Amino acid sequence: MRLAGRHGRQLALSGRLLGLGVVLGVLARALPARAEPSCVGTKPWSRLSRSGENFARPVPLTLTALAIVTPFGFSTGLDHELRLVAQRDSFGKPNLEPVSVWTPYALGAGLLVGYGASVAADSCSAQRVIAPLLQAGLLTYGVVGILKVGVGRQWPNGGKDPSASDRLDDPEDARDYAPFQRGVGAWPSGHTAVMFAFASAFRASNPELGVLSFLGYPLALGVAGGMWFGDHHFASDIVSGALLGEAIGSSVGKSFSETLGVPGSLMVSPLSGGGFGAHWATLW
Repeated sequence: MRLAGRHGRQLALSGRLLGLGVVLGVLARALPARAEPSCVGTKPWSRLSRSGENFARPVPLTLTALAIVTPFGFSTGLDHELRLVAQRDSFGKPNLEPVSVWTPYALGAGLLVGYGASVAADSCSAQRVIAPLLQAGLLTYGVVGILKVGVGRQWPNGGKDPSASDRLDDPEDARDYAPFQRGVGAWPSGHTAVMFAFASAFRASNPELGVLSFLGYPLALGVAGGMWFGDHHFASDIVSGALLGEAIGSSVGKSFSETLGVPGSLMVSPLSGGGFGAHWATLW
């Protein structure tokens, strides 16, 4: 959620940096001094080098390149037209609802609490599920923060009164960039990026779950829709955030899947009427 004015932007940037510091501090305090052998590789910073190698593959690099060029493709007026679709032709309005704004923060806090509880309970299987999500979320958070400051894209309302009748009249707002001069800018959407990072990290780290591994994507799409209909972001901010989050999250998730595998075991048994039955079992 944005704060209007220069002072608000400075507070927003400070809040992001403070938030990252709190996250790292909580993680450091939650972990024991010595990891048990059975829990090796289940920390949020485990497999960082492998995650980097996975990111350097063609698909993540292509997704990242698409994220970078998306604002240029939308700069022909598409961003402004899509904003009109959401705000004038549909049910959208500024700050439409708070759920999409707070969901990434609530989910991130829940993952931190869950990871701390799994460490306290010595549950390596739970740590193995949560660790890739935390790593993907933290990496995405950091990359997005750098891009927001470096690119300095204007927010849709640009500090204007959200209830003003002429707030949608200027298409140039969608082409307003001030690199390193605006504090925290709009591009890319951090809410969308982090949610897609969570979703893709879970999918890539749990391939054996099949369709169930995609459960995070509806939630990520819901947050992305809230960013658009709530006039928090231009459409290209959201598309770029989704692409970037997918690239980072899938790279991280793959590194944990390659190393640790899905916790539990797959059991296959013959059925009395012919054929076979299968189920997955794990200890939490």
